[in-house]
Amino acid sequence: MGAGAARRARAWLLSLRTLTVKALLFDFDGVLWDSEAAAFQSWQETYGEYGQHLPLDAFATRLGTVGGIDLVAQLELLVGRPIDLEAVAARRWDRKMQMVRQLQPRPGVLTYLHDAREHGLAVALVSTDDMEGITTGLQILDLLDAWDFIECAEGDQLRAKPSPALYIAALHRLGIRADEAVAIEDSPNGIRAAKAARVFCLGFANDVTRQLDLSRADVVVDSLDDLPLKDLLLLAAS
Repeated sequence: MGAGAARRARAWLLSLRTLTVKALLFDFDGVLWDSEAAAFQSWQETYGEYGQHLPLDAFATRLGTVGGIDLVAQLELLVGRPIDLEAVAARRWDRKMQMVRQLQPRPGVLTYLHDAREHGLAVALVSTDDMEGITTGLQILDLLDAWDFIECAEGDQLRAKPSPALYIAALHRLGIRADEAVAIEDSPNGIRAAKAARVFCLGFANDVTRQLDLSRADVVVDSLDDLPLKDLLLLAAS
């Protein structure tokens, strides 16, 4: 066999391997956009108004899941006197939304979506967030029509990450096995959920979560541009 034929044969074999991956399953907050950085900053600013500091480990209890520390109630405890909890929460939310309305998709997201379609892969969102919040964000990013479907927790703590329930449901909707999907997650809770469902997981660190332990992911990057989709598919299929 000549060198050219050998290269073509190898490329053909590699293409067969990549076909074992049939779907990309994206988390929403922190993966598609830097919404978690905006959320953390808005909380830090809110705490700062009362002369308090919000540590990352307290904020991180809320990342990618339902529950975690009630940060408004925690602020009241730190202040040591009653505060208008509803007003604080509303003001903090408005500040977050002011920032996220200026956001664009994170580096490499649009390329991944394009290349996934070129490879014939399904693309879905698997998120602990609620549908209203996801839809609002996708409208801001102009990505509302980019997905085959959205699987979300809608406030159900039993289905929320780190439970694998959302991933298991997504695999069922797609009619595929766990080894035929790749998850893209930015948080420890999201990574735990994907791995509990036995899905290969790409950790996509952002400014907030790169300070956390993402070591359970199969591979971690700061930008999707650092790992072209074709290379990720080969890693997942190996």
